[in-house]
Amino acid sequence: MAGNDGVGFEVLHEAPGIAATAAERVYGAPLRFPARPGPFVAANFVSTIDGVVSLGRTEGDDSSVVGMHAVADRYLMAMLRAAADVVLVGAGTLRAAVGHAWTAATLAPDYADHLAAYRRALKRPAGSATLAIVSGSGRLPEHVVLSRPQVNVVIVTTSTGQATVRSAFPDARVLAVGEGEAIAGRDIVELLRRELAAHVIVCEGGPRLLGSLLRDRAVHQLFLTVAPQLAGRDGEHPRPALIEGLAAEPPDLPAAALLSVRRAADHLFLRYQLQR
Repeated sequence: MAGNDGVGFEVLHEAPGIAATAAERVYGAPLRFPARPGPFVAANFVSTIDGVVSLGRTEGDDSSVVGMHAVADRYLMAMLRAAADVVLVGAGTLRAAVGHAWTAATLAPDYADHLAAYRRALKRPAGSATLAIVSGSGRLPEHVVLSRPQVNVVIVTTSTGQATVRSAFPDARVLAVGEGEAIAGRDIVELLRRELAAHVIVCEGGPRLLGSLLRDRAVHQLFLTVAPQLAGRDGEHPRPALIEGLAAEPPDLPAAALLSVRRAADHLFLRYQLQR
């Protein structure tokens, strides 16, 4: 189905269901998450065919270049933000997204009304999801989302890092968990449940944060957009893959079931249920 700004998904594989909202009809199916005692965690990434998720650009358009500025990819990301209580990012993702406001409407402004109605249908609080920024060290870049935020922002750090955060951003809300500079994925999720009453958490990166969540089997679903281009890497351009900081052994390789497949032009949109 196509929208008036060119968003169009061809559904190749999807579980049956009725798309109850206008936003879901553009997507081509219901996009809902099951209620459960703890938070439901979905990860959303875009990669090249050869699995590169970042080119290391610092102009603020890194993920857009990887995703080839695909309108459908931005629309799906906007839907996931609209569905979330909390959007979770690492400090590296913040650095690579200079000037980004982290709202759903920023990604798909022509569909702002659809997205707001979809959020209401899911009984999420009015407005935008809270943005949670993870930095174990507490070292964060200057960013508009910290100085002039359009969304609620919390910084997740450690007891070691919180002094660094408060020194640089005295007005920021800081949530501290653990010591040193590393934060376990399970601790991040539990903190967001306890402090923010988060039911649906959407992780938008980066690969090291995803690795920490996967290490603790804290991710339930993965939305992966495969952009039709090849990036490669060399000694001067290491270019991270989907997961960093985790190298699973054969008995522990995380397995996944394919839930849906979509195509928009030559982009593929894959949704997986991770077997935990």
